[in-house]
Amino acid sequence: MSLLNEHTEVLSSIVHHRGVSSDITSERWIEFIETEGFSAVIFDCDGTLVESSAAHLNSMQAAAREQGVEMAEEWYRERTGLDRTNLLLEFQDSIQSDFDIDRASKISIESFSKFAKMVQPKIGVLGFARDLNQRGISLAVATNAEREVAEVSLRTTGVRKIFSHLVSISDRVAPKPSPEMFLLAADHLRQVRSNVLVVEDSPQGVRAALDAGMSVIQLT
Repeated sequence: MSLLNEHTEVLSSIVHHRGVSSDITSERWIEFIETEGFSAVIFDCDGTLVESSAAHLNSMQAAAREQGVEMAEEWYRERTGLDRTNLLLEFQDSIQSDFDIDRASKISIESFSKFAKMVQPKIGVLGFARDLNQRGISLAVATNAEREVAEVSLRTTGVRKIFSHLVSISDRVAPKPSPEMFLLAADHLRQVRSNVLVVEDSPQGVRAALDAGMSVIQLT
């Protein structure tokens, strides 16, 4: 029996596969993987495996306040999915000041662990990942977050051990929407692109996966 049956939450999503996009619910994810013969799945982290926006917001606001400025919640939430550097570049531009991006990046990363209790599991997706792990499907995470930040989120929710590889912006690859992260993760998993399914929530991540030649389940 699928572990997904333990969870009452049914998630809506769109599957992008072989040039066609169609609606699919989480109840059919396992069937889709078995039918299409995928041997590996790469998950995004923030917004997909975990709900971490509150922790990220607070760490970013702490970094901004350290330089005497405020980062509005609404402004931040309109840019979720961006990597840290590009988000801070946009923030610098929005306040038109000599805001120190490197300093803010360092402080926001260091601050994230202080807000780790705000990180919540996405129960339906984590149940799916655990199900795949028990079925022997190779699993990895590819995230625009830094490695230390992603490690905190995955360990806080108790799922780090089921992912054999974690690819992050710390691996010196271009952030999503570049496909580099997914290509590197597939290499680590020793899988050809056509055998890999990606689970994502952001438009940047979906574009990156499609440009990598992989199929995608996009959470809606």
